[in-house]
Amino acid sequence: MSDPVPFFSLGRLYDEQKSELDQAVMRALGSGHFILGKECEAFEHAFAALLGNDRRVVGCNSGTDALVLAMIAADVSTGDEVLCPSHTAIPTITAIRSAGGTPVFVDVDPDTWVLPADGIANALTAKTKAVVCVHLYGNLVDIDAVRTKLGERGRSDVSIIEDVAQASGSSLRGRPAGSMGRFGAFSFYPTKNLGALGDAGAIAATGNDVDRLKMLRNYGQKDRYNAEVGRGVNSRLDEVQAAILRVRLSRLDAWSSRKNALVARYRKELAGLPFSFQTVTPGAIPEWHLFVIATESNTVRESLSKHLGDKGIGALVHYPHPTHLQKAFRAASPPSLPVTEGLASRILSLPMNPTVTDAEQTSVIREVRAFFA
Repeated sequence: MSDPVPFFSLGRLYDEQKSELDQAVMRALGSGHFILGKECEAFEHAFAALLGNDRRVVGCNSGTDALVLAMIAADVSTGDEVLCPSHTAIPTITAIRSAGGTPVFVDVDPDTWVLPADGIANALTAKTKAVVCVHLYGNLVDIDAVRTKLGERGRSDVSIIEDVAQASGSSLRGRPAGSMGRFGAFSFYPTKNLGALGDAGAIAATGNDVDRLKMLRNYGQKDRYNAEVGRGVNSRLDEVQAAILRVRLSRLDAWSSRKNALVARYRKELAGLPFSFQTVTPGAIPEWHLFVIATESNTVRESLSKHLGDKGIGALVHYPHPTHLQKAFRAASPPSLPVTEGLASRILSLPMNPTVTDAEQTSVIREVRAFFA
């Protein structure tokens, strides 16, 4: 058997910048200021500069908290409906619940695998307060089309929240993901496009929303012992993770280029085999987070996964269980979401991250082709 091919190697990624990361951590520790200090402020400014569109960035504890805070800032509360995909990570839905909202599941497009504007428009009710547009695996929801459909339905009051956990660096018609909705919620979980060395997140917003978010992340306080807004929480990006993210930010473009090259090779050398690739949303330029194929059936997916595992190749499923059918979120009469349910039974993620070598990718391609031969 060839050498194992890990799905993701955090150790390799750390080794790539070990000296810089170690220095950044020691700098943060040596400052004696560990919460809401200069490292956090510097990262917020640097990340905002990449987003443009007059965006400012508010660092917080995690990508999940970024979604929760965005929904609280959008005044989502008990009784409000929040439209969302079921084909997403569980945190998207727990965030809606944590903010007091009710998730209303919308089926994804069969080709792009993200929320379609028509589907969002058709799910609107008088109770709809927001829509969480999940940019999946790096591909983007067409925010322009969503905004147009909301306007046509007389619902420009519905807040568009971009879940950018998997799409840092992606863009739509020249605008970065996270800069187009009312809020952009980012996760910097270690395996993301831009990853910290622990939990970390951020929200991008403009105007008065930024000031409110800064208070919400810090107990609702405008300054110490002076709470000005309700529903505040403790969700602050700590100085050590902010210092790490400042270092990691310098490699985002290079990592994205490497992953895009891996995706291009996969698509070229696996073309013609009996499975499909995710279609890129028109106008989008993804910075890929995952490379996912959709096989013809669950049986094929499971057999391929076992074959790769037997060869020491890491392959995962993102995501095997539609959230609308899970015990924690299942309604008395769950909606019928045929595309989502079909994808969940057929998809498989192949190793695709900046540390995958050409030789390792060759092994993956060889074994996938051998399976279908």
